[in-house]
Amino acid sequence: MTATYFAQLLAETPTRVWVNNPTIEEIGLALARGAVGCTTNPGYGGNLLRRAPDEILPIIEAAVRETDDDARAADLVQQRLVARIAARFLPLFEASGGSAGFVSIQGAPEMDTRADHIEHEAREAHAIGPNVTPKIPATLAGLAAFERVVADGFPTIVTEVFSVDQFVDTNERFLAVTARTGVVPPFFMSPITGIFGDHLKLVAEREGLQAQASDMELAGVALTRACYRIAQERGYPVTILAGGARIPLDLTGLVGGAMHATVNWSTFAEVLASPEPFARGFDEPLDPDAIARLMTTFPDVRRAFEPGALTPDAYDGFGPVQHFRNVFIAGWDAVHAAIAAERASLTTA
Repeated sequence: MTATYFAQLLAETPTRVWVNNPTIEEIGLALARGAVGCTTNPGYGGNLLRRAPDEILPIIEAAVRETDDDARAADLVQQRLVARIAARFLPLFEASGGSAGFVSIQGAPEMDTRADHIEHEAREAHAIGPNVTPKIPATLAGLAAFERVVADGFPTIVTEVFSVDQFVDTNERFLAVTARTGVVPPFFMSPITGIFGDHLKLVAEREGLQAQASDMELAGVALTRACYRIAQERGYPVTILAGGARIPLDLTGLVGGAMHATVNWSTFAEVLASPEPFARGFDEPLDPDAIARLMTTFPDVRRAFEPGALTPDAYDGFGPVQHFRNVFIAGWDAVHAAIAAERASLTTA
């Protein structure tokens, strides 16, 4: 694909792209390619410790000196990492009248079963800057917090969406709350594309299942398209913000739909380097035989696509949700380890 790929996306389709977990350099690169927002997740700090330690270590050092509470220090690190991104996207937010330029934040993954804590984190998110919006998990606890935050008129992003049941349930809750309040704030939902495939690959390896990698890599895009169709049919006032990209298809397979997708800068670069011409990938059907094979092989795929297969109390324990949270926990734990190391260096100095 030529260097004009993202210019064509902006000019010829309603699809929009965000950048995920960027370094300082990647913020500018993504903005130059037309990124309209930025997502971060609880693995962001661990990601930067690997890729750009010079960016995060001074923030960790300052947080350790500010508080003796390691959990609070981790929160401060995440908030300050996001604040620097928010400042870069603020001009876009202001120029768009508050419809673009959002930057997301999501806190401690081990607290995802506590609605009160998720709500508290969401309110702290909005205090960082006018364009900072919380990411809230599509779990029973998360949706309880979501309803309270929406009732106060705050923009929200609901993440960890791996099933049509989570998608429909969240949208119906949003409709109920906004009908009561009369205020309809910006509302995004993130079906997770490549992570779904990662989960299926682990399941296949663990259980000795015969499945093609190319089939498993379609699951998340197929789910995102299914959620999009539901939103269109029912008129849900939600913007789909697909996340968790692993391969270019997790973006290119959605281009052409009136939705957003968030990808790492590495995916931007991979798409730009591809010789394939620009195309509206959303218009290209996915292999129905591959989807049928997935439905037959993986119970989690059937649960993801069949309405009524998951009750709200089952969202938290759903396999791909757990897989995604484990990724978050690993990144969050890496920041805690860096905080502990910094604190130890102070006591021995």
